[in-house]
Amino acid sequence: MATPQCAAVWPRRRLLRAALVAAGVAPALAACGRRPAEVAGPKLDYTTIDQGPAIDRGPVGVDLPDTPTLRRIRERGTLVQSGVHTFPGFGLENPRTGNIAGFDAGMAQLLAKYLIGRPSVDTLVGSADAREAMLQNHTVDAVLSTYTITANRARLVNFAGPYLVVRSGVAVAADDTGIRTLQDLAGQVVAVQPGAADEALRKAVPAARPVRFDQITQCAAALRQGRVRAWSANTAILLGRTAVDHRIRATDIVFGRSPFGIGLPKDDPAFKQIVVEFLRQIMADGTWRRLWELTVGVLLGGATAPAPPELGSEPGS
Repeated sequence: MATPQCAAVWPRRRLLRAALVAAGVAPALAACGRRPAEVAGPKLDYTTIDQGPAIDRGPVGVDLPDTPTLRRIRERGTLVQSGVHTFPGFGLENPRTGNIAGFDAGMAQLLAKYLIGRPSVDTLVGSADAREAMLQNHTVDAVLSTYTITANRARLVNFAGPYLVVRSGVAVAADDTGIRTLQDLAGQVVAVQPGAADEALRKAVPAARPVRFDQITQCAAALRQGRVRAWSANTAILLGRTAVDHRIRATDIVFGRSPFGIGLPKDDPAFKQIVVEFLRQIMADGTWRRLWELTVGVLLGGATAPAPPELGSEPGS
């Protein structure tokens, strides 16, 4: 029989396994005797996750071809990306320092280092449905924000990746036991963000009643306040949010797949090839694995990193 501490973490353990099934990985998780970070007590501060050791080992590109996007980045001296700053494990701002900690934040730093020799990044926060426009008008050089590769998006932007593959999931209020299967969402009001999450839910449960919110925090707030019955997003987003907000919980429901890619301008195909080579290098030399362990791994109490996905394996990548 599970101890109370172990019982408290089973939902999140199952969520992690489901999130990585699409990548063909069944990670070894911490035993019950080793308390995961998420239940280690209030002293753990996810804003102080330090991806620095992974950034330090990241490669610097040599003899990169000149492209319009790379030229703009080098003239500016920094990579401008669309990201998040309220997403534990992937991009969470430390209010004291202004630094953003997490896997996607670290990926952006590694990319900047590869392109210009130093991890200089400016992060712009935009709504989920504004990312294509930001790339098209060159407001940003790249999007690194759990950005799911889809056929519709690939018509508008280039994708390098996938660099991580997870699945779609469902979160509910912590005391809600009525949503147990995917079909329980039929007829229910469900929070989603525009784009991949909305499309995945409509495909999986046509009878659900999705309500779109621009931001992760808005979805979580709507669920807490009872304005929606459930929230559907990729399991990485749900993992990060439920790690710090115990008023909501991730269910065991998983469906579909969410391959994350680095969004890039459509009008600069040569720059995409540079970024693909960057991903190939950090996946081969262990940098990608180390970054995962220092960020998402902290959220999971030291879970073993999955194998990185195969580049170019998704339509649109």
